[in-house]
This record gives sequence, structure tokens and C-alpha cells, in this order.
Amino acid sequence: MKRAKPARGITLYEVVIALAIFAGAIAALSQALSTATRAALQSRMESQAVLLCQTKLAEIVAGAVPSTSTGATAFTESGLEGWTWSVEVTPAGHTGINQVSVTVNSNMVQDFDSSFTMSRLVRDQQAFISTAVSAAKQKALQSGLTQQQSQAGQ
Repeated sequence: MKRAKPARGITLYEVVIALAIFAGAIAALSQALSTATRAALQSRMESQAVLLCQTKLAEIVAGAVPSTSTGATAFTESGLEGWTWSVEVTPAGHTGINQVSVTVNSNMVQDFDSSFTMSRLVRDQQAFISTAVSAAKQKALQSGLTQQQSQAGQ
């Protein structure tokens, strides 16, 4: 009796199964890479929006930018094309204090919400100046009355 020789090599069926597994793995990896790339871009855009918002709010607090409500205004610095900022100023609960809200948006990537809003209570400079001027006038007036009274008493 002759023995059958064992089959050598790979059958066509095994090759097709291996290719199917390989193609499925490549598809899953490319989807994961695409998701990771989108997440990294979203994170970068959000971080840049936060930094721009902090910067613009600091400029307002320092007085480099007027503390008045504005519509969407484009950044003029190079490298920030497509980014806009707006300011909303509302009176706060106390006299002479305003709530300043700065919103930064980007319209460079359509599928991402790359906007950020930051609010802060800020002293109303106009009210501060008016109060200081009123106090100075009041002090000058009282000083003048005291001087008149002292002259009248002589």
C-alpha cells in the first residue's frame, strides 16, 4: 500500500483567508489613524482658541483694546488668518464693574467647533475716571469753602 504524500505549500483557500484578515486589519488601522488625526487637530484648534481668548482679554484689561462691545473682528497678526474675535460688555451687579466676555472663533476647518468664550469682571474705566474727577472736584470745593470760611473769620 502506498502512502499519500502530505500536501506541500498553501492552498488557495488559506491565501484568500489570510488576505481577508490582512485587509480587515488595514481598514481598522486606517480608521483608527483617521480618528486620531481628527482628535489631534481638534485639540490643537481648541488650545489655540483658549490662548487667543486669554491674550485678547488681557489686552482689554490692560487697556490696549477698548472695553466696548464689538462684532466679529479678524485678527491682524500673521499666522492667525481665519480667526476672529468679538467682545461683549455688560454691566455687572456692582456700580463701576462690567462683565467682559471675549469669544474667539475659527472658520478654517468646517467640521470642528473651534470657538471659546472667556468672561471676566473688569473695572469700568469711564466710571472710575468719572468718580475720581467727581472726588477731586468735591475735595477742591470743600477746600475752597474752608478757605473762604477762614478768610471770613478774620
